[in-house]
Amino acid sequence: MCSDETQYDFSTHIDLRSGYIEGVGQLCFNCYSTGSSRRQILIDHRSIIDTPNDMELGAKVRNIFFESIKITPDLKWKNANDVNV
Repeated sequence: MCSDETQYDFSTHIDLRSGYIEGVGQLCFNCYSTGSSRRQILIDHRSIIDTPNDMELGAKVRNIFFESIKITPDLKWKNANDVNV
């Protein structure tokens, strides 16, 4: 999220912390109190491992995001070889 340091040491058990979200980690007070007003998606780790090409992975992540907000963008990408300079 914001990467600010929190008041907790790494050794402090998560049951004794405020702002800890399992699977996400320790959040600062502001990020934790913002709650669900942030738009976030989860990407399955297999998608990342199975897609070594960063451009293809980016396309997969965008598709997952667009599906999550239920829109179909009208994106037309040009092949870099087809662009006249």
